[in-house]
Amino acid sequence: MKRFTYLFMIVLCVFLAACSSNESTSKEKNAETKNEEKQKDEAETKAKAEEEAKVKAEAEAKAKAEAEAKAKAEAEAKAKAEAEAKAKAEAEAKAKTEAEAKAKAEAEAKAKAEAEAKAKAEAEAKAKAEAEALVSSTQESFANCTELRKVYPNGVPADHPAYQSKMDRDKDNYACER
Repeated sequence: MKRFTYLFMIVLCVFLAACSSNESTSKEKNAETKNEEKQKDEAETKAKAEEEAKVKAEAEAKAKAEAEAKAKAEAEAKAKAEAEAKAKAEAEAKAKTEAEAKAKAEAEAKAKAEAEAKAKAEAEAKAKAEAEALVSSTQESFANCTELRKVYPNGVPADHPAYQSKMDRDKDNYACER
C-alpha cells in the first residue's frame, strides 16, 4: 500500500506537472498570439503608413509634374509671343526699308527723267539755235526765181531756208515752182 501511495503520489505529481505545463504552455501560446497580433498590427500599420507615404509621394510628383508642365507651357507661350513680336518687327522694318528704297528709286527715276528732259530740251534748243544760225549764216538769198531755179530747179517749199514769200505768186507755200 505504501507502494500504491507512492505510485499515486508520483502519478499525481506528474498530472500536476502536466497541468501546470499546460497552463504555462497556454500562457505562452496566449503571449505568442498577442505578440503575433501585435506584430501583425504593427506590420499593418507600417504597410498602411508606407501606402499613405507612397500615395502622398505620387500626389506630390504629379503636382510637381503639372507645375513643370504649366511652367513649360507658359515659357513656350512667352517664347512664341516674343518670336511673333520679333517677326512682326522684322517685317515692319523690312517693309519700311523697302518703302524707303522704293521712294528713293522713284526719286532717282524722277530726277533722271527731269535731267533727261532738261538735257533733251537743251539739246533741242541748241539744235534749233544751230539750225537758225546755219540758216541765217548759210541762208541763200536769191533776188528772183531765175536765180533760185538755177540752184533748185523745181522750186522750194515754205519750210525751206531759201523760201521767200515774194517768190510765191500763187500763195500755195511753194516758191518758184514750174
